[in-house]
Amino acid sequence: MSPRQIPILALATQCLLAALAWGASRLIDLTPRWGEPRRDVAIGLACAALLAAMNYVLLVRAPANWLVDGVRSVYEEVLVPLFARQSVVGIVLLGAAAGIGEEWLFRGVLQPTVGLVLASLIFGLAHVGGARMLAFGLWATAMGFLMGGLAIATGGLTAPMIAHGVYDMLALAFIRRGQTL
Repeated sequence: MSPRQIPILALATQCLLAALAWGASRLIDLTPRWGEPRRDVAIGLACAALLAAMNYVLLVRAPANWLVDGVRSVYEEVLVPLFARQSVVGIVLLGAAAGIGEEWLFRGVLQPTVGLVLASLIFGLAHVGGARMLAFGLWATAMGFLMGGLAIATGGLTAPMIAHGVYDMLALAFIRRGQTL
């Protein structure tokens, strides 16, 4: 897959998730809550920076174990080959789309419907592409809990959307920079 095709596929996927979230919201009469956008943008940015630092420690500094090795393996074998040649525009589009599509569906629709725990588990499972990605799925589940807690703490989707989107942008920029483990 070419570097130009990846953002197109990702944008299409995230638009599908946003459409699913919109349709489900309408079907069950669930109006998205946004919180206090001015405050929540700052909170989301701070959380994204904290999550990016945690990601760096996990990928570069943490001692080897099953979880760390599993996440590092997905990084090297899946994420770097897919995203290393992304343009800055591609990185921004991918991050923004993931923040909006995934958070609206998982925190805006699923979490109010099935609760924090189940929504976070489903989020983690959505990031597993096979048995070799189980550790990555656990990492995504933990991120789901963090984003869900952020939605609860702020009373809306703005903070988790910003945190998720900017975190993904920072992670993709880390990959693009050519960081080797």
